[in-house]
Amino acid sequence: MIFLFLSGFLSRRLYHGLPLLFWGLFWLTLGFFAATARSAWLDTPVVVKESWPLTLEGHVDQVRRTGKSSLRLVLSDVNLPDRLTSHPGTPLAVRISVRTFDSMPRAGDVISIPAVLMPAPTTSLPEGYDFARQLWFRGIGGVGYAVGKPVVLESKKSWMDFVEGYRQFLSQEIRAAYPGDGGGLAAALITGIRDGISEQTTENMRDAGLAHLLAISGLHMGLFTGAIFFFFRLLLSCLPRLALKYPIKKWAAGLAVSGGAVYLLLSGGSIPTVRAFIMVTIVFLGVMFDRKAISLRLVALAAIALLLFTPEVLLSISFQMSFAAVTGLVFFYEKYGAALTGWSNRGNGLIRKVAGYLLAILLTTLVAELTIGPIALFHFNRLVHFGLLANLVAMPVMALWVMPWIVVYLLLLPLQLEVYALTPMIWGIDVIISTADYVAGLPWSISLLPAMGTWSLILMVLGGLWYILWRSRLRLAGPVVFLAGVALAISYRPPDILIDNEGSLIAVRGEDGNLRVSAYRGSRIVREQWAQFYGQEKAEKWQPLSDDLGCDGLSCLYHPHTGNKNWTIAFVRDERALPEDCHTADLVVSLVPVKADCNGPKLILDRWDFYENGGHFIWLPRRSEEIITVENVRNLRGARPWTRPPR
Repeated sequence: MIFLFLSGFLSRRLYHGLPLLFWGLFWLTLGFFAATARSAWLDTPVVVKESWPLTLEGHVDQVRRTGKSSLRLVLSDVNLPDRLTSHPGTPLAVRISVRTFDSMPRAGDVISIPAVLMPAPTTSLPEGYDFARQLWFRGIGGVGYAVGKPVVLESKKSWMDFVEGYRQFLSQEIRAAYPGDGGGLAAALITGIRDGISEQTTENMRDAGLAHLLAISGLHMGLFTGAIFFFFRLLLSCLPRLALKYPIKKWAAGLAVSGGAVYLLLSGGSIPTVRAFIMVTIVFLGVMFDRKAISLRLVALAAIALLLFTPEVLLSISFQMSFAAVTGLVFFYEKYGAALTGWSNRGNGLIRKVAGYLLAILLTTLVAELTIGPIALFHFNRLVHFGLLANLVAMPVMALWVMPWIVVYLLLLPLQLEVYALTPMIWGIDVIISTADYVAGLPWSISLLPAMGTWSLILMVLGGLWYILWRSRLRLAGPVVFLAGVALAISYRPPDILIDNEGSLIAVRGEDGNLRVSAYRGSRIVREQWAQFYGQEKAEKWQPLSDDLGCDGLSCLYHPHTGNKNWTIAFVRDERALPEDCHTADLVVSLVPVKADCNGPKLILDRWDFYENGGHFIWLPRRSEEIITVENVRNLRGARPWTRPPR
């Protein structure tokens, strides 16, 4: 509060940068306070070690199908032995994979199930996606798998259980009526449950630049509430007595907000949906109070509201991409929207209006892809080339056909006549899926790029925001900062050697820049993550008899050339290789504990290092004065409530 007082006082006395500095300190302090308060409020207990098979009893919060005969359950109020949890005596929530069951549990059921529990898996990449962190902020403290069938003991349904159960029911009904990806995508657009969409279709949608259609976000909420606003305003305008005497436009805006609230509840209330609902609510409140609604101030208010109550979303992909896209679009249309509308409305020709609509779609897609491009590259390491082509077909279908039918579907749902809206809706969805399949199958539809450092993304985002927010010549500093981030991204050098969390998988980067892994058995997810990190379709398996790598039954010797030095790196699998490798190697990576004296190597990493600190990432020196740089997962994650304590 001191910063707030000083900012207000100095803003009246000074006209330089000092008030701005105090305002920045105030918001920074408020952000740290919100993060601390949120963590203290959640205080999610976690599983700290793997359990033996035990019988769990808990309340079913969520049910998801992961296959024809498999489920994923979220159970709350689960009591575990004290030695397994970070908060002894405190019930916690866990996520359980179930492969066999007689009858599917429902949200609100209390069940008993034999299962094995373990801590949430950690990332194997530097600054990679932290699954344990995501679960912790969702209130889930561990994961596991069932070793038997669940048994329903009783049912205790709250209103949240009823909503969750109804969402699951609707999803199953839609997918039963229309099996396949069409029904799966329809269920995702209505309920937010994406279990019915195949992995291939999901990948095609992503490679075609249509991934934003899979998750309910600002696009869907805007189209949905806009369709309600247009429909009811048109309906009320057909009644002259109402249209001439009452503000039917404001009534339609109120109905649109109410419909948006129902859609928010039915779709599960994800972060993009909540953000979108806040923004459309402010927009329609502007209509109701005769105020300008769409502005950068609106975007800022929505971001502040989300970050104050859920500050952890700042690091989520959905928050970053959705706010980047919306900020860029609002800025663009504030500056050029009037000119585009004037050109489209000039004259009465239908062709000009259709051309103006298509031009708006092209510009919207282009601006959105440019603004989210750095974020998408940072998280996914892929560049989509034909997104404009795919959106030119898919967006009109989604806006003019699919979303209006979703409104009709929900209106007909209480009358049990929703099938009459579902059928034409599926026609439009099939067009979108076919478009994604075609565009993703085109040659050179995507490019894979290697990873860039976190500071590269930070500089690019700050540069973009600086250019958008300033109105004076100071904005010209924004592109300079952005280009600095680009230069930093280009110069980023990935690690030369990677070791996974268990020390069972090793990868090396050859002189050609390609990644080679030590094994192809198991660790599929880790191999795919590493390949994506290096901008490759897949990692090659190293050849033990190559020029720079030789293996025997006990160890492998790797001979990379960096700078002016030929290195010898020993990957030890058997302790009998240690006496010799400790004398010849510059660096020893041992999958067994190093118990004997090993004084020759510059660096020694053994099994206990991987057990304690997780995966390791090694950069070999490029110049003689440099030293070997090592990072590990524990140092990068820090001591957090969701991390495993050291042994």
